[in-house]
Amino acid sequence: MKTILDYEQSLDQFSQLFGAMQNAAHQVNRANGWWNERCEIAQLLRANLISYPPHLAIELLGLAGSEISEAIEAARKHHRDDWGDATTKDTMVRECAGTVVRLMDLCEYFGLPLGEAIIQEVRANQGRGHKHGGKAA
Repeated sequence: MKTILDYEQSLDQFSQLFGAMQNAAHQVNRANGWWNERCEIAQLLRANLISYPPHLAIELLGLAGSEISEAIEAARKHHRDDWGDATTKDTMVRECAGTVVRLMDLCEYFGLPLGEAIIQEVRANQGRGHKHGGKAA
């Protein structure tokens, strides 16, 4: 049985569209001022030959983690029928989307092709078999 992973053209389109959305997410965050202080700090540290990327990556991953915590809270707070309401703020699906947007922002700043990595990760999972060979979780 064929899956979407068998259609290279579709995967190329996904990767291109995801990349464009990743760039848009980052540009929105820049326009909204979320990168002003980060860029100033990075510039000051670079001028003093201090490596900042690991610290910045950890900060941004922490923000993605906070979105996951908010998704957990939404799962507890809302009835299952409301989890998928993409138009209402603070629903589980919106908090999951917030996680993805945070990761897109991080990946765009560091030049990481998240869309391509998602395709490769799904392909890898497809080849791992049932429960990845017996893992419990």
